[in-house]
Formats: sequence, structure tokens, C-alpha cells
Amino acid sequence: MKRSLALVMGLCLAGVALAQAQPPGAVWGYKVKPGDRLVDIAKTYQKKPDEWKQLQLRNGVTEPKLLTPGKQLNIPVGELKQGNPVAEAVLVHGGVQRLDKSGQPIGKLSSGDILKMGDRLQTSARSTLTIRFADDSRMLVTEKSTIDLTSLVNYGKTGMADTKVQVLEGGTDSQVTPQRGPAARYEIGTPAINLAVRGTGFRIQVDSRSGETRTEVDEGLIAGTAKGQQALIGRGFGLIAEPGKPLGTPQALLPAPQLEARDEVIGKLPIQFAWQSLAGAQQYRLQLLAQVQGAEAIIEDALLQTTRVQWDDLPDGDYVLRIRGVHASGLEGLNAVKAFALRTKPEPPKLTFPGDGQRSTGSKISFRWDAATEAHSYRFQAAEDERFAQVVALVPNIAGDVGAVLLALPPGSYFWRVASVTRAGVIGPYSDAFRLELQGGVP
Repeated sequence: MKRSLALVMGLCLAGVALAQAQPPGAVWGYKVKPGDRLVDIAKTYQKKPDEWKQLQLRNGVTEPKLLTPGKQLNIPVGELKQGNPVAEAVLVHGGVQRLDKSGQPIGKLSSGDILKMGDRLQTSARSTLTIRFADDSRMLVTEKSTIDLTSLVNYGKTGMADTKVQVLEGGTDSQVTPQRGPAARYEIGTPAINLAVRGTGFRIQVDSRSGETRTEVDEGLIAGTAKGQQALIGRGFGLIAEPGKPLGTPQALLPAPQLEARDEVIGKLPIQFAWQSLAGAQQYRLQLLAQVQGAEAIIEDALLQTTRVQWDDLPDGDYVLRIRGVHASGLEGLNAVKAFALRTKPEPPKLTFPGDGQRSTGSKISFRWDAATEAHSYRFQAAEDERFAQVVALVPNIAGDVGAVLLALPPGSYFWRVASVTRAGVIGPYSDAFRLELQGGVP
């Protein structure tokens, strides 16, 4: 409690600056570069380029064609050229629709669609939407959510954007580009709280019935306002706001759980992940994200009572696993994150001889396996250790119709395995290794 109170009091002034609206008479500053001419600057940034002489007078420029590099020219925000007030649906996963103001569907959304100011969007169950705004900020809209794009103003090449989103129900996960300039803002409104940021990563969840809003900050600082009150929510803190009620004090979030170590590339199913039990966690939020068309989509979102998860059937691809603890208050903690690639294809062949744990004699041994369906060729390895850190034999290109390799090895303990290789040269995962005890003497 002392930690969260100190954060609020110590950053009070910063929060006021973070949340306040654009002041009257705000100006945007342009720093002159070598070769700049005043008329060209006006064409690029002003609504009315022909009024470059006003820009000259306002900034005391005596030679409009001989500007001093490094000099700052101030342009009132109200006179800046604006770009189209749009955003992009970078990735639509599942069912996402545009709604009219009465809540009736008027069209399905597809990846790459342009979103306009005033659009109302809704995600269905097991569906997500990733939005990219003009300043490259991104919002992941989770399942069963409804949002309004209330402002998509952007100020062209200045890099400033005034983005406002109203979340009516459901959840969002925002990664906000640092906001620089007097008109740059990223704000989210809900039935319970208004949130303003200058560059941060945070999640919100709005209850569809009560409007209660849960805000959790992964990175940076958020200013929340409601009923004339303000609260600052910093990294690792969260706040639950209820409509019509004063804001409480931000609370420290649970730390990220400790995930057990796993390889970054996994070659076979089933796949398991486990994590250490987290003090204070009533349950755990699991999110599995997949790379789809260059963006991340949540393909599984679940609350678990256990500290282990297993997938028996998952297609090959690149994934990100997120695990976080859920406190009794409902606030969800910081994420434990594990990126991994699943590569089960082409499937490895079935090893046949020598069998696992077999003892053999002689100076040469024939290693054999059954043909694998997708294999154009095979890759063989033998090693002195189970992790194959000490490889003693590597045969990289065994013809697909052979299915065997003859090797001379000194007496000792070995592990051997085989991988399939496609015609395109894609190397699949290795088979489970067999152990061999090779003894000297005549077989």
C-alpha cells in the first residue's frame, strides 16, 4: 500500500500533464534542415501552403530561401495539415464485424481493411482484431469485445496523432508509440474511467454488465480520471474502477510466474509447459498467440487452476505463450512470456535396428530405419551423450530409398537418431534417440 501511494503522490504533476487536453494556442516545432525553403515547409505541413508568409512573420524569418539549419519554426496546431482519419485492421482472426449505432451488424471485417473514425467494431468468441493507428501504435482487441473509434486524427508528416477509443465491453491490449508533440495523444475511455498515455503497454478489461474496468500496466505510465479524480498507474500496478464511484488506489500486480525451461524449437507433440506456483495467485491466465500474416493473434485464452498446460494437436508455426497470475481482486499480473517454434514436419522415420538399449559387438554396425512419407533424404547423427553435444558421426545426405547407414565405431556407449529432409531441403525434427552399447570383438 505504501509503495502504490508513494507512486501516486510522487508522480502527481506528471499525471496532470499526461492527461490534460491540448492547450489553446499550442504550436508544433519544426527544426530547419540544410537546404530547406520556407515555401516547401509550408507545403508539407500547413493546411494552407499559400500562407507561408504568415509563417515567415510569425517566426521572424528575414530570408525565406536561406534558412538557418537548426532554427525552430513554430506552426500553430490548428494550422497543421491533417492526413486521412483512418486506421488499419492489420489482422482479423475469427469473426469481427462492423456495427451500426444500434448494435446491428453491417459487415464483416477482413485483414487489411481500412477503419474510419466513428466505426463501431465487435469481436466474437475466440476472435481477435489487431489495429494499427497512424502513429504505429497497436491495439489487440480480445474476444467478445465492442469498441468505438471516436478519434483518428493524424497530423501528417509531423508524426502526431490524436487517437481515442471507447471500449464498451471486453478487453484490449495496447502497445503505444511514445507520444511526442502538443497534439499527440492516445486515450481510451470506458464506462468507468478515462485513460491517457504517452507511450506504454497496458491492458484493460470492461465488464459487459456493470462497466467495471480493470486496468493493468506492463510498461510506462497511465493517467486515469473519473468523477474529477485522477490516479497514476505505473508499471507493475493495476486499478479497478467502477462507474459512478471515486477512483481507488493503484495496487501492485502479481509478478510474472517462473516458467520451466523449454527449447525454443520443439519437434514433436504433445507439447507441455509448466510454471512454478505463484504466491497470491488464485488462478492463471493462459494466452497462446500465433504469428498470422506478420501479426500476433490470440488463438487460445483460458483461466487455469493448474500450473501445467499440454497441447496434443497444434499445427506447426511460431507461437508466443503468455502466463500470468490472477489475484483474488481480479487484477491480472505481469506476463511470463515464452516464444517458441513448433516444427514437427517432416516427421522423422521409425528407427528399427539396433534397438534401443541393444548391445552389439564388432567394428562395424548397420543402422536402419523405416521409410518416412515426406522424406526425400535423411540426416543421421551419433553422439556420446544424450543431448548430442558430442557428435561423433554425422551423415547429412542419405538417399530416401536407402534407409540405412554402415559405420565403423570404436567400443563405447552411443546415442543415435535420424531426421527426414524434404525435397526442398527442409530438415525436420530428429527421432527419439536410441542408445547403443558397442563392444569390441567378433560379432
